[in-house]
Amino acid sequence: MTHQRPGILSPLVWSTVSSIGTQALAFVTFAMLARLLGAATFGLVAMAALVIDLLLVISGAGINEAVVQRRALDESDADTAFWANLACGMLFTLLTIAIAPLVSLLFGQPGLTPVIMALASIFTITPLGAIHTARLTRDLRFRSVAIRNLVAALAGAAVGLPMALLGFGVWALVAQRIAFAGALVLAVWACYPWWPRMRFRRQTCTEMIRFGGYLGLSRTLNQLNIRCAELISGALIGPVAVAFIRAGSRVMEVLNQVTYTPFQQVSMPVLARAVHGEAEHGGVEHGRVGHGGAALRESYLQLSRLSSFLMFPAFLGCVTIADEIVALVFGPGWEPVADAIRIFACAVVASQMNNLIISALAATGESRQVLSWTTLQIVAGIAAAALAARWGWQAMLMTGVARGYLILPYGFHLLRKHTGITLHEVIASLRPALSSSCLMAVIVLPGVQYCESRMSEPAILALWLPIAAMIYLGAFAAQDRTVFVQLRRLAKARKARSAA
Repeated sequence: MTHQRPGILSPLVWSTVSSIGTQALAFVTFAMLARLLGAATFGLVAMAALVIDLLLVISGAGINEAVVQRRALDESDADTAFWANLACGMLFTLLTIAIAPLVSLLFGQPGLTPVIMALASIFTITPLGAIHTARLTRDLRFRSVAIRNLVAALAGAAVGLPMALLGFGVWALVAQRIAFAGALVLAVWACYPWWPRMRFRRQTCTEMIRFGGYLGLSRTLNQLNIRCAELISGALIGPVAVAFIRAGSRVMEVLNQVTYTPFQQVSMPVLARAVHGEAEHGGVEHGRVGHGGAALRESYLQLSRLSSFLMFPAFLGCVTIADEIVALVFGPGWEPVADAIRIFACAVVASQMNNLIISALAATGESRQVLSWTTLQIVAGIAAAALAARWGWQAMLMTGVARGYLILPYGFHLLRKHTGITLHEVIASLRPALSSSCLMAVIVLPGVQYCESRMSEPAILALWLPIAAMIYLGAFAAQDRTVFVQLRRLAKARKARSAA
């Protein structure tokens, strides 16, 4: 049998469609709710959502990732994964309700208790569609995932916005989150009409949790690492600071969802298929990829090159227009959000590298190494944020960015050890996008500052966004046209497969 390296374009296109559509709807809803409710109310729900988001990642015990990574998956395995996931979710619902008063006491916000209790229902709702989504992801059926996400975003907006307009306050945000989670489940069952049977194999469950548990814990630690500034600010400063940080991170999340999440969603299944292909041809021994893993190396560097091509100009461009973004999206009273946007944007290079390293390690079955890598990040991140807390939330964010770059060498050590991919190869794949993005920012920033007192925010954006795009594309093309060639080849290959 002839092995074909997994294609990237088709799942990437639908993953991009999903991210753009979902994030456009979700961000418009987010911005409108922020304007309607104000920073104090918004910050209170953001503190509750922080607790839910951190626990939600670990509540699935990494079973979803184990389903995606598993070389062979039969129906009994899928049934086992479904019931194990649902049991974990129900357990976390009860646990979260029990600890809600303690969390409120920790943050000094009595109003958090009922909000956390209501949002705890998400732990039971989400597992009802989690394995369906994992099976779609495993099969690279991102068209169905795109439909699911768009339907859920519409449902959340349809519930949250009317309730905010009618004066329900924090409960508008709570209802929006619950409606989004419920719509995700209904949509994915419609896209993938699989009914789990009452079967459960203890050995399969143990294998999945043994592999996925490390990933689930590492993802939780990664979320804690990313949002430790919100956590510490909530405990020491108050909900308004949390609202500013959350609003800035939400802008960055939109950019990340549009530029990198499509790659993140396909990277693990694509790299896992490359690993399994190498194993069939003797490229993997004892579960570890050697330096001869050509398919894995090629897929990884292609993902690195393409993702940096989109991510770097988007994030570094935000440094130049942060004030205009805040004025247009959030309005008066939210001006400090611009500081958060600029600080978060400067972390783009470390974030892109870190995410791909985690995907590669997970694809090779090294979930323990993912956990060790993430644990190092969280320990360093919390320590740095705690030390910087006395200087305010901006200082905490800046120490987080610095920490991301300082610990990257260990990540590259793990990458080379388990995949054979070197730092030099990765840097070479990133250099054109990074240098072109920096040149663009250096040229555009003075121009935007000159125009701020002479033009309105929409006019500034209309003028400088096209100029920035032309500067970036021109500088990139002058250094390397590999990305453009790759995109043309991928498009031709997809056209040929469709015709066949």
